[in-house]
Amino acid sequence: MHAIELRKGNFVLIDQSINGTYVRTSSGEELFVRRDNYPIKGSGIIGLGQRLAPESPDAILSRVSE
Repeated sequence: MHAIELRKGNFVLIDQSINGTYVRTSSGEELFVRRDNYPIKGSGIIGLGQRLAPESPDAILSRVSE
């Protein structure tokens, strides 16, 4: 299961999957989240189960204003 929830005014990525979630921040940092939570801040790219390029039709582009 992959989900994004709003918790106490902040967006949180929730991964409970086998394949995990790949997150690339706007600063270029790459993270792998599996069976864990990750607070979404700033902007970046989210790939469910795989690394994705920004131009991929499967990429989830995120942008959270602070």
